[in-house]
This record gives sequence, structure tokens and C-alpha cells, in this order.
Amino acid sequence: MVIKDKDLGDIKLVKNAQARRIIVRRKDDYLQLTYPPGVSISYIEKTIEEMKPRLFKLLENKKKQYLFTPQTEFKTFSFALKIFESAPTSNYYLKLRDGILSISCPPDTEYDTPAVQTTIRGLIEKALRYEAKRLFPQKVEALAHRHGFTFSNVKINQSRTRWGSCSSKKDINLSYHCMLLPEYLVDFVILHELCHTKEMNHGERFWLLLDKVSGGKAKELTKELKTFKTGW
Repeated sequence: MVIKDKDLGDIKLVKNAQARRIIVRRKDDYLQLTYPPGVSISYIEKTIEEMKPRLFKLLENKKKQYLFTPQTEFKTFSFALKIFESAPTSNYYLKLRDGILSISCPPDTEYDTPAVQTTIRGLIEKALRYEAKRLFPQKVEALAHRHGFTFSNVKINQSRTRWGSCSSKKDINLSYHCMLLPEYLVDFVILHELCHTKEMNHGERFWLLLDKVSGGKAKELTKELKTFKTGW
């Protein structure tokens, strides 16, 4: 269950039989409230109100990579972001066309509030997933054909801990957060996973193969990839 607070944004509720009291922790894009069985929703809502000063501080301590406003410059390898305010409306709209992701916000939007940022990020993530599903299977197919790999399927997920993975059935799994990488690193992530269709470990033969298909830059590109975070 999720409580949508106008000041704090999304608060995910998690019942835990082992919990002795209400605990709130900050996750990537939201707050998570863990509570013991028997606690009512009304009591949880009252507790959130009482804890708000501390919860605001919890959110403020989060390192902000982006504050999405009409002045924000934000690009993926397939589209750039444009945020603007439209005619009087209480709704948000998005349109992706010709390499521009347009997000229309209500007039006088307070961009520095967590709820607004969560809404805008949700729309951007919707576009990231859409573009990943549109582009990544083509990329995998092209790179596999070029380098003589075979694979079963391409699946898109929202992983924040791994750019990609390869299953024993040769399914290539890619996080849509790869959309935030430069295109040459997207290709490198795909090549990395394609190499696992032949070498299901990170032994010497794997690195020799990855080095071969990446133009001798396996170690260099791996090091560069580590400078990017899987989340945003």
C-alpha cells in the first residue's frame, strides 16, 4: 500500500510481523514506513504528521542529482527533456516526439516539492522504459549478428543495482536505466551480456572475448561504466 502525501510524496507501507514500532527509511524515490501488525492506517497517518519535521530532514539529506524544473537540461541518448506549464489544468501530460520528451505541468507548479518531483520522475521513467523496449532489442540483435553471438530473448527491467544480466537460457536482461548512459556504453553493456552467452563467468576467457568484441577496450570501458550510477 502507498500513501501519497502532498508534502512528502509517496510513502510505501510495509507490514512486518517482526517490527516492534513504526520505522521510516528513505529509499531511492520514496519513503518506506515499516509497521507492526495491528496498527491502523489512521494511526499511521497521524504518526506521519507528527514525524514530518524529521521526515523532511530525511528527504533533504538525500543527494539530489536532478531537480526537474522548466530550466532543467536532461538528455538520454534518444531524447531530451522539455518541461513547461500549460493552460489551466490540474493534470500532467507527456509527449515523446522527434527526440523531445515534453512534460506539461499545471500552472504555478511548485517544483521543489517531493510530490511534484516524484510525479515528473515517474513520467520520465515511463519514457525511459518505452524507449528501452523500442531500441534495446534492435541493438542486441545488431551486435549479436555483427559478432556472431546467439541469444534467446531481450527483457527490459527497472534494476537499480545492475545494468544488465544474462541467464543460463541466454536471455539478455537490460535495465531501462541504461538509457541514461552514453550510447557507446549502452553498446558495451550489451556486449558484456552477449559474452556471457558463451562464458557464464568473469574468468580469463570471458575478458579475452569481451576485449576482442570491444576493440581492446574491455577494462577501460568497464572502469568508465563504474563512474555511472545505475539509479538517478
